[in-house]
Amino acid sequence: MAVPAEEGLVEIHKNMSQVDKLYNSFVHAETGHLEGDNKFRRTEDSTVAGGSSAYGPAQMTGILVRDMLDRGVVPDHLKDYANRFLDQSDLFLKYGNEKGLKGYDSKYDYSGSGHLTSLEDQKNYEELAKAILSYKWKNAQEKSTERKPMGFAAAAAGEDPINTIIRDWRFGPNSKKGRIDNIDYWRRFKKDYYKK
Repeated sequence: MAVPAEEGLVEIHKNMSQVDKLYNSFVHAETGHLEGDNKFRRTEDSTVAGGSSAYGPAQMTGILVRDMLDRGVVPDHLKDYANRFLDQSDLFLKYGNEKGLKGYDSKYDYSGSGHLTSLEDQKNYEELAKAILSYKWKNAQEKSTERKPMGFAAAAAGEDPINTIIRDWRFGPNSKKGRIDNIDYWRRFKKDYYKK
């Protein structure tokens, strides 16, 4: 049975509102301490084993974007940007904490701006992040409906959709880490997410 057009639009609007809310809350959790264009920079955390390519207001990583490209999540009109994002991520990983390396440029070091700095790049970044969040939100909801009713401990461990998407964004979908590993991050996200 076909869904009437008005109901379909309402459903799309609800999902877009949810994705916007998730995006804003991740930006608050990740780079809420920065203003304006300063949010478009590489992570400050240079202590991650193997380095981190996390970049931008929501701190997307090259690994995440590559996975979403491979899964066909990235819309066609954003594929060029996604590939340029991956090129920048490679430069971050090459030159981070490597001031003596030939070709070093501080824009690729930790807290550096990278080269995706135009207004169009910033718009594409947000659109790509929201496309990924829409996919991850759908998966988080599906995971929560597959599980039996849970008590407080299970919910706190991350088995509800909000905790699932926070864990997946912060640590990756296969990580065993959860809220206890970064309580401040969860608090920052939820403070923004549940604001009135």
